Amino acid sequence: MEKIKARYKRPIDDARILIVDDEPINCEIMQHMLGDLYHVSIVHSGEDAISACLDDKPDLILLDVMMKGIDGLETCHLIKSNEETQHIPVIFITGVQDEQQEADCWDAGAVDFVEKPVNGVELRNRVRAHLTHKLQTDLLLNLSYVDKLTGAYNRHFLDDVIPKAEKQSKRSHSMVSVLMIDIDWFKPYNDHFGHLQGDKCLRQVADAIVDVLKRPTDMLVRFGGEEFLGLLVDTDNDGAMHVAQNIIDKIKQIKINHPKSDFSRVTLSIGVATYAGANPQTTLFDSIQEADNHLYKAKSGGRNQVCG
Repeated sequence: MEKIKARYKRPIDDARILIVDDEPINCEIMQHMLGDLYHVSIVHSGEDAISACLDDKPDLILLDVMMKGIDGLETCHLIKSNEETQHIPVIFITGVQDEQQEADCWDAGAVDFVEKPVNGVELRNRVRAHLTHKLQTDLLLNLSYVDKLTGAYNRHFLDDVIPKAEKQSKRSHSMVSVLMIDIDWFKPYNDHFGHLQGDKCLRQVADAIVDVLKRPTDMLVRFGGEEFLGLLVDTDNDGAMHVAQNIIDKIKQIKINHPKSDFSRVTLSIGVATYAGANPQTTLFDSIQEADNHLYKAKSGGRNQVCG
């Protein structure tokens, strides 16, 4: 379990902070205070803040209350009303002293305040406290979505992430590729070596696949039994086929003995399909079914291969 925790636990210095302020000098000051501790990005309007949150979700937002265009309160309301961004903590940077205005900030969804002029020690301490809580919450959420045997995500995670990935693909007209991955002749392997060794084999295969899926956005799901699903966002079919072949090669390298296999070692069959958000006639679930059909072709065509 500790190994699984380590896989999904992020160090705090990997955290991403978005500073939103229409005064460049204020942004520069806060970036100077935080830039050597975290990944800091800056935008100068509420509109750009919302776009930035949708494109690459920050772990925390430092938001000025008084801005031209959409002010900080309205920006916070919009962030908190969107299912994709509502869990991002917002700290208001404000010179507000009036009790009603302070209440309005809390009602908008803020988790804290930092008063202007900003004190560097106070800002760093408050940011660290809220980031620590955020990353711990993220870890617990991730673990609730994790298959305890293999460390891959589970089907509950898939049910949650598929609609989000499809929506993002439609919004950006990007592609999402699916890999349906199955261990060849796994039942004979289990029958020969026993279930404990079978469980070890599943973990070895999952670890090998994760080693190939290097991007943070790549996801591996234990789909059921000895079957896994890889979800590759912003990846076209050629890219997915390349990744799938790398997985086949990786399994060959680790040389798991399998006396009941035609290849005398553990092998995989992989089906590949790609969803294009620009096509309104299909869904990502359709692509999962298509990848499963291609997996069947890989199986019937001799196994230890990729079809797509």
